[in-house]
Amino acid sequence: MTALTDTGDLGTNFAPENGRLSHAVRLLSESADDAASQRILAAANALRAADEASRPTHLLSALRLAGAAMYSCADVNVSGPLVPFEPCDGAYVRVPFSQLQPLLAALDGSGSGRITIVEEAWANHPEYFGDPRVLPHLIGALGDARDEFEDLLGAILLKLGKRAVPYLKDGFSPDGRREMARRAYWVARLDGAEENEWFLSILPRCQKEVRETVIAALGVSQDNAALLLELYRGESDKKCRDAALRALARMEDGDSRAFWAEELERRSDCPPCLEGVDSALAADMAAQALYDAFTEALERGKETLSRSELLTLAHAAYAAYGKYSGALREAWLWCAEHLEALEQLKPDPNVSHWDLTAAELLEKCLLETVLWNPCENVRALAQELSERRPARFLSAAVLIELLMRPAEAFDRYGRYIVKNGLLRRESAAERANRIQIMHALAAVRYDKEHGRHIPFARKDALTGAPCGALYRLSDFDPRWAETLGDPKVKRDGAVYDLKSPWSTAKLMFLMEWIE
Repeated sequence: MTALTDTGDLGTNFAPENGRLSHAVRLLSESADDAASQRILAAANALRAADEASRPTHLLSALRLAGAAMYSCADVNVSGPLVPFEPCDGAYVRVPFSQLQPLLAALDGSGSGRITIVEEAWANHPEYFGDPRVLPHLIGALGDARDEFEDLLGAILLKLGKRAVPYLKDGFSPDGRREMARRAYWVARLDGAEENEWFLSILPRCQKEVRETVIAALGVSQDNAALLLELYRGESDKKCRDAALRALARMEDGDSRAFWAEELERRSDCPPCLEGVDSALAADMAAQALYDAFTEALERGKETLSRSELLTLAHAAYAAYGKYSGALREAWLWCAEHLEALEQLKPDPNVSHWDLTAAELLEKCLLETVLWNPCENVRALAQELSERRPARFLSAAVLIELLMRPAEAFDRYGRYIVKNGLLRRESAAERANRIQIMHALAAVRYDKEHGRHIPFARKDALTGAPCGALYRLSDFDPRWAETLGDPKVKRDGAVYDLKSPWSTAKLMFLMEWIE
């Protein structure tokens, strides 16, 4: 055996004073009633008594004896078959526990100051959060009521992915606590399709908010269609019934389709349950809701609408975003055909925080759909609508160019932006085109962290929550910012704020984008 001279490498220089070693020797001396244990105890005592130069050799000897005893002599006093340990999905980080302690204290504690500690740890040492010593504390923090902390924990869990699921399920209780509802939500979000049996097994015992979350999660499997219909008809709690309705929108069977046709005929508040769901059934039902809501609004013969009437239109429009079907295409073309009348449907002056006409609401919904759904049918529909009604839907064609061919988009549409001068003024048609371009650019934001322009995030089909962009604008043309920042270019006209479903942001939003 090669002589070991750097005793610090093995941690043996303080062996005589090591508290854990002393404690282990004391326990072993009380129970060493066989030859193997006696030999290990003798090796441990020799390690503590040895001089500094020979301690590494004594340590290796003690470890060799302990390993051999565990391999050949170990036994368990438990009846029944042996069950192997489940593999651990975490990744231990080679840092002492004391270095993790501030993070663990922040995750377990209370008060707003701990959010900063977790943020800094996530920014500087993201590898800590996959460590099995940290993950249980991260899961335990899901019960915190602060929205900013919930968003931070969500971002971490999304990055960890499926390896967090065993920890989310470990110690799960079906009671109505917020933490358990969040656990169920994240199991569905991270690995819902593979966890359907788990959701079915816990459903009978779930209560309150946890039951609502689990019912919504049952939408991950088409096999749950009959159960969801039963739950919808039998649940006494309205929130649980709405959760079953949202899950039913993901089903594709004939019974679910018949059920939805009946519900849309009977109730006017169903469309919100279709939002964020991408099934073929949901697309067809959204088409019917879109057509019904806008037809009824025109038939009323009113030009100013109340908040409740506007909400009916908004929910119908946003039930359609991100979806495509033959029925939905026909509904969009009907809207384009009646666009002049829809332009006249405006908010009542007494309605606050709402400045979109019915036609503007449809334009915004189409922009969201282009962002959310990359299929060729959606792009073809957007292109067709832009050709039929360029004054309202040109923005969709511009956005498609920005997303698909960012390096070429300026060459095609930059010419529509007119610089005013002594001999040139922007015409009404040119102004309409410029505003449409500005609306398309509002679907793009500048990401300061990565130093690039990116589209707004698409929505998750299960939850409706933002879950990352489908597109990367690596070749985004800087001439857009240069042109729109030119003082000779007019910047009047509202710019859509896609963070708000029924309002616009004015010049400030565009200036932030240019900067």
